[in-house]
Amino acid sequence: MNKRVKHVSMVMVMGLCLGLPQLAAADASTSMIHMSSHQMDAHKDHTTSKPGTTDKKTVKPSKKKSEGSKSTKDKKKAADAKKEQSKTYVIEISDFMFQTAELKIKVGDRVEFVNKDQVEHSVIAEDGSFDTGSLAKGDKSVVTFKKAGNINYYCGAHPGMKGVIKVLSK
Repeated sequence: MNKRVKHVSMVMVMGLCLGLPQLAAADASTSMIHMSSHQMDAHKDHTTSKPGTTDKKTVKPSKKKSEGSKSTKDKKKAADAKKEQSKTYVIEISDFMFQTAELKIKVGDRVEFVNKDQVEHSVIAEDGSFDTGSLAKGDKSVVTFKKAGNINYYCGAHPGMKGVIKVLSK
């Protein structure tokens, strides 16, 4: 969820809690741009009432979570599991060398190339699977490896600089 939607949602909740439905209605019109049709229907059910009547609908929370919604705790567990499954390795470029000339990783892992040299370097896979583009001093580029195999790479500006990443299946 982007910051604007998060902010608008928070303002809506605060407005509803403080009894300021006018504020919620004004902000809701801007947030509806980002709502799905399902969310729009649910929003209409809770915000519209017939003229001359009071809206006394009571919505009881469902005991069963819908498949599409996850609690923050569930999302955190999923994110933690994903982090455990994949790792990020760093290969520094300095002294006109890849400091880790041979690296063994698993499918799904990431490699961050960091240029520590004063001159620009680039990292290009011989099989064409990735090209970091030009990296100035301090620049970084992250590559995710999605299939197993040996990936030989070199510096585009200095072809004598070489390395290999051995991507193992999980």
